[in-house]
Amino acid sequence: MVDSLTLDELSREFEADAPLDGDFLVLTLAAALISSLGLLANSAAVVIGAMVIAPWILPLRAMAFWMLQGRLALAGKALLTLSIGIGLTALLSAMVGFGVGMPLLGDEVTTRTSPNLLDLGIALVAGAAAIYAKVRSRAVSSLVGTAIAVALVPPVCVLGLLVSAGEWEGARGAGLLFATNLLGILNGALMMLAIGQPQLRRVCGAVGWAG
Repeated sequence: MVDSLTLDELSREFEADAPLDGDFLVLTLAAALISSLGLLANSAAVVIGAMVIAPWILPLRAMAFWMLQGRLALAGKALLTLSIGIGLTALLSAMVGFGVGMPLLGDEVTTRTSPNLLDLGIALVAGAAAIYAKVRSRAVSSLVGTAIAVALVPPVCVLGLLVSAGEWEGARGAGLLFATNLLGILNGALMMLAIGQPQLRRVCGAVGWAG
């Protein structure tokens, strides 16, 4: 790719994206709180505000990169960071739900309890776009971060809110939507890396399982 980062540059950047640090935690908690309140208020604008600041794209892209290389230790590090972010978001949204109570469910909640094939398609494209923006030095990655948050943060907040209200069926639907989107994004990222980074494919067989 023209203007793309080299493999060594990508390795350094993805390794820097994977750790669980203070910035990741603060932005995750802020996104979770804003999204939860926006869902309760049935405000699309507030939910979008949470999408903009969510940092989950960083470990998710890193995980795809290290998985393709077969370096499972580094992929696991990124997965741990993402998992802690997901757990904290679900916990905080449940606490918000317990604290303020659940009003009548608005569209911002109910539309995230019934996953379909369109959601999977969106997630695949979002994952591919996320990697494209990472490897292209002139791409605007912040826009892709927004797209990823659309697919991940609100469903986790819906899950936490519905659990706090004892709405188990809806919570299962939100959890399924989140899982579908997560796998779709990851697969889209893997496909874009495999197609767009031939030098990565060449080294996978030689050093991929060195971990």
